[in-house]
Amino acid sequence: MKAQLDDYYVFCQVAKFGSMKVASERINLPLSTVSRRIVSLEESLGLQLFVRSKNKLTLSNEGEKYFKSLNEHIEGMLNAVDELNSKPGSITGRVVISTTKVFYFRYIHDAISTLLHDNPGLTVELKNAHSATTLGEDIDIAIVNGPLPESSYIARKLIDVELNFVSTKQFYNENKDNIDSGLFDSVPYIATFSHPSLPVENINTKELVKVNPSSRFIGMDIEMVLKAVSDSLGYAILPYYHSDNHYSSSDLITIFSGYKLKPVSFSILYRSRNLQSVAQRAVIDSILQSFNK
Repeated sequence: MKAQLDDYYVFCQVAKFGSMKVASERINLPLSTVSRRIVSLEESLGLQLFVRSKNKLTLSNEGEKYFKSLNEHIEGMLNAVDELNSKPGSITGRVVISTTKVFYFRYIHDAISTLLHDNPGLTVELKNAHSATTLGEDIDIAIVNGPLPESSYIARKLIDVELNFVSTKQFYNENKDNIDSGLFDSVPYIATFSHPSLPVENINTKELVKVNPSSRFIGMDIEMVLKAVSDSLGYAILPYYHSDNHYSSSDLITIFSGYKLKPVSFSILYRSRNLQSVAQRAVIDSILQSFNK
């Protein structure tokens, strides 16, 4: 039986997400149909495209070759069809964004909310990111911080975020000598989304110091970090806009006042235009517009 183009599309989606179940949910096909399409394609090619185990589905060597050769072309063709058929207010599809919760609500929620109101057929899924610097196969757009790795993705800087050192008064008093002496690595640290190696400037000497703090507690999100700091478990490095919100309601104070942290750059990371769906492009444009890019 001759394979249909739809079969290759289904194959690429299963390969992309590493799961027939997830692929069926993303492309709105019954799981049984997805499974049948994959089996039919393998039979028509006379190849085993996937290695199946009890709880895992991975590409075979032949499957890897087919996926690498076909996926970009199939995605490009489908995106072109979407663009030809698109009309104002009719953007449809699902877009997955990786970002921290704090950054999302602070900077891009309003833009995404407006886009969703204007396009009832559009779905946006958020995935919590802690220190992401790349895109996974299941991520369409990522808000990343810090230096960017070399890659084929497109990155555009959105904003520089100022950071400061914070702790409770109790923690400062217990560690006063080390803090006043600038011994960052000798004081318990509560990890945040920030990179573990941070350039810090001595305000008086202008000397740059690399800080590699010893993490005592690593929180899943910034609320956990704030709770740990409030419990005097350590100090943290927080964005000014976030820590300022908590000074009035707690005893958080700024420490290491003789030093200045270099701002952290936040960027939007996405695939090249020919690999973007109309929905992805609309979300990217909305985010960029919210920063007047």
